[in-house]
Amino acid sequence: MKTSTIAEAKNNLSQLIHQLESDEPIHLTRHGKPVAVMLSEANYQKLTHKDNSLYQAIQQWRSQLDGDSALTETELQNIRAASQEREFSWNE
Repeated sequence: MKTSTIAEAKNNLSQLIHQLESDEPIHLTRHGKPVAVMLSEANYQKLTHKDNSLYQAIQQWRSQLDGDSALTETELQNIRAASQEREFSWNE
């Protein structure tokens, strides 16, 4: 996995774009934390193509479930209650 800071990406954008063309995504970091991913146009098209969309994958998965396999509203509430909150700051 190739990583770069945002400052490095800004200073070496042409070089990073050439690396992207070899289909290797580049993860951008700020203060050591991942914040974004750069990817080639070809990889972007694969991810956003109508037949490969996340929505289509979810719909296909749901159609394969039988009625007893779906989560109940209570189970969903319990999962949400147990999940950790995300830290957020407007100042980063």
